[in-house]
Amino acid sequence: MKVFFRNRDLLSKAYEEIKNRIIYFDLRPGDKIFESEIAKSLNISRTPVRESLLILENEGLVEHDSRLGFIVKRLSYKEVEEYFSIRNIIECYAVPLIVDRITPSELKALEKNVQQAEIHVEKNDLRKIIQYETEFHQILYQSVKSEVFFQTISGLIDKFHWLRAIALSAPGGAKISVDDHKKMFRAVQRRDARELKRLTQLHLRHARKYAVRQGIFL
Repeated sequence: MKVFFRNRDLLSKAYEEIKNRIIYFDLRPGDKIFESEIAKSLNISRTPVRESLLILENEGLVEHDSRLGFIVKRLSYKEVEEYFSIRNIIECYAVPLIVDRITPSELKALEKNVQQAEIHVEKNDLRKIIQYETEFHQILYQSVKSEVFFQTISGLIDKFHWLRAIALSAPGGAKISVDDHKKMFRAVQRRDARELKRLTQLHLRHARKYAVRQGIFL
C-alpha cells in the first residue's frame, strides 16, 4: 500500500510539472518532451514521467510522434476556432449569473487581481501575467456559484489556460488583455450585464487574434 501511494505521488508530481510547462508556454506546440530531463529535474525515475505523458496524451495536451516520441500537441486552426467559440458560449452564458451573484469579497479580489496583473505587465513577467490573467477568469467562474457550470467547464479549463498563455506571449497580447480585464471589472462592479457581455466577446476576439499571430497552429 505504501508503494502505491508513493508512486501515485510521483505520478502527480511529474504530471503537474509537465502540464505546467505546457500551459505556461515553457514548452511550445511541437516541442519534444525529454523524459530523462524531466525525471532528472524532479529526481524521479522515468516511469512516472512516461505514465503522466500517457495521461496528458489522453487529455489532448501531448501527442506521440513516431520519430520524436512525445511532443506538445499541435492544434489546428479549426480546433482553435472551436475552442474560442465554445468559450464564447460558456462565458456569455455566465454573464447574467456573474453580475447577479458576485459577492463584495469577489469584487475586491477582481480589483486586486487587475492591479497585480498591471504590475507584472510592466515587469514583463510572463508566468505571473498568465497566473493573474487565469485567476481573473477563475474568480468570475466561481462567482457563478453553479455546480453544473463547473462540471461543464472542468474538462476545458486547461485548454483555455493554454490558449491564453499562447495569446499573452505574443507581442502586445498581455497589455491588451489586462486593459480588457480592467474594463470588464468595471462592468461587473456596475453590474452591467450588457456591457460585460460586449466586453467579454471583445476580449475573446483579442485573445484569438493574438494566439493566431503566433503562427504555431497547423
